[in-house]
Amino acid sequence: LKVDGVFIEVGLSPNSDLVLDLVSTNQRGEVVVDEMGDTGVRGVFAAGDVTATKDKQIVIAAGEGAKAALAAFDYLITQR
Repeated sequence: LKVDGVFIEVGLSPNSDLVLDLVSTNQRGEVVVDEMGDTGVRGVFAAGDVTATKDKQIVIAAGEGAKAALAAFDYLITQR
């Protein structure tokens, strides 16, 4: 079978079962976060495909992860 490309998709459902009782989720089970990955629960941040971020692409997930990591760092620094 000759093809020009192959796209692999792992899944469409977020793996948020671990935090369903902890953070807010939308109707699809995606974790609701602000622009910095803050879930609204003190000290809990999320990023990537588990969140309600519109586009599910690795480059976007990486950027969202960087922002959430910086927000978590800022949170930890202010807790000293």
